[in-house]
Amino acid sequence: MIIHLFYALNLLLLLSCLLAFRLKTGERLFSMSLVQSLLSLPLLAGEYIYSACNPEPHVISAVLFSEIVFTLIWLSMAYRLRKATVDASTGSRLSFYIETSVGILVAGFFLYCLVNDSVLPVVEDILVFDLYDPLYFYSIFILTAMLFAAWRLEEFWHALTPAYRWEYKFLIVGSFLVCATMVWASSYRLTYFRLIPDHLFLLSTLLLLAWSLIFYAVARHRLLNRKIFISRKVVYSFITPTLFAVYLLVLGIISLVMQTFGLKLPFVLRWLFLALGLVALGIFTCSGKLRRRVHFFISTHFYVNKYEYRDEWLALSRRLQGALTEAEVLRALHQVLADSLYTTNLIIWLGDKEHGYRPFSPDGNQNGKTDEYTISPEDPLVRFLESHPYFHLGESEPDNAWKEILAKKKGFLEKLNLVLVTPLLIGDQLVGLIGIGPEFTGGRYGQDDFDLLTALGTQAASALLAVRIAEQLAHTREKEAWDRLSAFVLHDVKNAATMLSLVRDNAPEYIHEPEFQQDMLKAIDDALKRMTKVQDRLRTLKGESAPTWEKLELCNFLKGRFRQLGKKLSNLKISLECEAEVHVNTDSGLLSSILENLLINVLEAGGDGTEVHITTSRDCDNKQAIIEITDNGPGIPQELLPNALFEPFKTSKPKGTGIGLWQARQLAAGLNGYISAENTAGGGARFKLSLPLSKGVGNFNST
Repeated sequence: MIIHLFYALNLLLLLSCLLAFRLKTGERLFSMSLVQSLLSLPLLAGEYIYSACNPEPHVISAVLFSEIVFTLIWLSMAYRLRKATVDASTGSRLSFYIETSVGILVAGFFLYCLVNDSVLPVVEDILVFDLYDPLYFYSIFILTAMLFAAWRLEEFWHALTPAYRWEYKFLIVGSFLVCATMVWASSYRLTYFRLIPDHLFLLSTLLLLAWSLIFYAVARHRLLNRKIFISRKVVYSFITPTLFAVYLLVLGIISLVMQTFGLKLPFVLRWLFLALGLVALGIFTCSGKLRRRVHFFISTHFYVNKYEYRDEWLALSRRLQGALTEAEVLRALHQVLADSLYTTNLIIWLGDKEHGYRPFSPDGNQNGKTDEYTISPEDPLVRFLESHPYFHLGESEPDNAWKEILAKKKGFLEKLNLVLVTPLLIGDQLVGLIGIGPEFTGGRYGQDDFDLLTALGTQAASALLAVRIAEQLAHTREKEAWDRLSAFVLHDVKNAATMLSLVRDNAPEYIHEPEFQQDMLKAIDDALKRMTKVQDRLRTLKGESAPTWEKLELCNFLKGRFRQLGKKLSNLKISLECEAEVHVNTDSGLLSSILENLLINVLEAGGDGTEVHITTSRDCDNKQAIIEITDNGPGIPQELLPNALFEPFKTSKPKGTGIGLWQARQLAAGLNGYISAENTAGGGARFKLSLPLSKGVGNFNST
């Protein structure tokens, strides 16, 4: 059974070479060969051990076939080794075909020879063969291939720069050890025409040692970091089940080996090992710090970048979606940094150049240390970070400015256990600082960490800017609302003052007339009532004016009202033409305010001597009463028609507030009516006020 497994694994390794047709760059081709070598080395070592313990012909045949497969993979890796440091080098498609064809022919030839010569001469556990036997040429092929591989390794080593030699030294040493081991084995066979079991134990030990050196080089210097394109999330999610699967696989292999050699694993040890595995799995699952260490190892040994910047950026974006205050923005930034960085010490300061920078606590509890850890705007660390991307205690090439800051702030940073400080910048304005403690993994901060802090810091600074602009806009709107409220109050006061002023202007001429005296007293009384009802009038801002409904005969009401207004607005020439018995259901006080607003607007727009003609009528459906106020003034600017004129603060008058007509339309809407404006053919303005006719009262024409 195990022999068939050996053949199957070797065939899978051999067929995996066909993946070369899908890989375009020499870098990826070398990576594939390196992975194949890392898989085939322990497989070959295991077969050596099994063959040494079971020196039978069919076992030795499987081992010899495995040697051929390994030799072909090793040749491919050595041939492509030079291309590992050449970026974007594209291999010839023809060379792929030739390389694959030669490998298949060689493997097929030796497999054919082994199958036809299945009865190998094994004498006292030692394989012996004669000169010019297939095994003789087989050993010559291995010897030649390993010498070629050693030559390629030596050529590659001399072509490396000193920096790359430091990365590849363990790979080269382990590879030379593999070549030397296989050269010695094939040379011994060619010299003595035999294969000794003790030699197989030695070969397996040397190959495992070489595999350890190569694997260390790959893991330590991330020689495969540009070839793995699997998301970190996928890798992290499979860590726990993979570890458990590997643990069970190791137990299964141990049981299989022990059964192969006739050994038995005691019942107690078997279940004890299983229990220990479950306990270890539980510890790994429950220990966040241990999982983070595993994440750190994977990120720093198998990936180009230490962080998956897109994931961190999206995580912060999601948390910032509902952030409406500076505290919420900083809390989101603190959480993402705590989840991303491999440290348990994180401090964020927020402030400005006027008030300094105070530490922010994500839980809102400052523990009484806010003042103690507040950084002054003139602090040398602040001045340094205004012109530098970060301050790192582990700076490899410090300048004079860095040394000066270190001398002044070393005690402060050590007290807070910080080794890295980066700025939060909005444009060129420093609004905060981020302090990072040492990594609990024992690692050192590098460019990946600086890039992550820059990316997240910029994103958080933009969110802070948006929050500050929103707060400023809210304050501006509050002030604007207050200004508008003041404008409405001022408008009511201005109307009352206008009436009193008109009375005062006409008083010297008409003061002795009893009728004027009565009108003057009435005007003063109306002004006082208006002043006391300002609060009620302000309800129009919210549409809360509650009319006091009453039935009015429109023509009589207008005659009486215009007789009073005519004396107050004596500078206007008012004429009235109306139909009799036009009844409306309305509020006389609000209707008076509407007419007063319209007439004052006419006077302010046209000036003294403006003629106003007022008519009443009904619409064709006999449902609405229409009051038209037409003047001979300058008319309404076209840009204010048809509706802009009734918007708040829209006016064409030099001293106008833009409140009167807006308030008039609001009051008309409260009476279930509507006001519109247009210019006449003669150049004046016409306002139309429509009000619903009162139901159940006869309306008829009279002349």
